[in-house]
Amino acid sequence: MFMKKIIRNAAAILGAAVIGVAGAASAQAQVRACGPRPEIVFWLESQFQERQAGFGLIDDRAVMELYTSSSGSWTLIVTDRLKRTCFVASGNSWVNVPPPATQAQAAP
Repeated sequence: MFMKKIIRNAAAILGAAVIGVAGAASAQAQVRACGPRPEIVFWLESQFQERQAGFGLIDDRAVMELYTSSSGSWTLIVTDRLKRTCFVASGNSWVNVPPPATQAQAAP
């Protein structure tokens, strides 16, 4: 849990760094909370039993991924064009919501 709190505290700084808004101070934080994607994904699975729940593109600059566990923990990571993967946010009490029914499914 302590490591999750460290990651959560770095989230605001890292999120800004990934989209290019943060200054030099966040670059130092990025070094401590970024790494090779395979290692980060392995760590999320082995430490928190989190698996990928979804992903999306941030324009053509990065891929955002959401990892969740059955216990409710979640982590958001971003991988940029240079293949740097960084923690953006994490937390607990994640709840999966079923997708809304389409009109074809909702019709009697």
